[in-house]
Amino acid sequence: MARLRKRRREAILQAIVVVIREDWAEGITPTLFGHEGTLRACLRSGLCLQGLPWPDANRAAVEIVTEALNRTGAKRPAWKEGQPEHTDGGVIRDTRLRCANCERPLPPEHKTYCGKLCYDAMRARQAYHDNTERERMRNRLKLVYNAA
Repeated sequence: MARLRKRRREAILQAIVVVIREDWAEGITPTLFGHEGTLRACLRSGLCLQGLPWPDANRAAVEIVTEALNRTGAKRPAWKEGQPEHTDGGVIRDTRLRCANCERPLPPEHKTYCGKLCYDAMRARQAYHDNTERERMRNRLKLVYNAA
């Protein structure tokens, strides 16, 4: 496996630690794991663009992001703690009463959205948010690549 130079790897690792801590402290992400997938994908694509084969780039990205999370002190919760009923007093809500987009009462035949317009609006908003976050991470990581 092609290895990153130690100094460059450490610079990238430290920059990722800073991004994780800052965004968590500012409330941009609810947990230290909030950018884990985006960071891995951005780092992996950057390494691939620099000539690393995909398997090596993937392995390096996983190792770097995992190490960064360890340095921030992130502790992954147990599976049970991630389930909705863990924070909902043991109650499993299987029926929604209001639209997930506009909060209007749901028609009886609908389960999540009051209609196609609300469904499409929520999907578009989520896609925009995902793309914005991914682009923001790419730009922040580009600064690290150029500095290292």
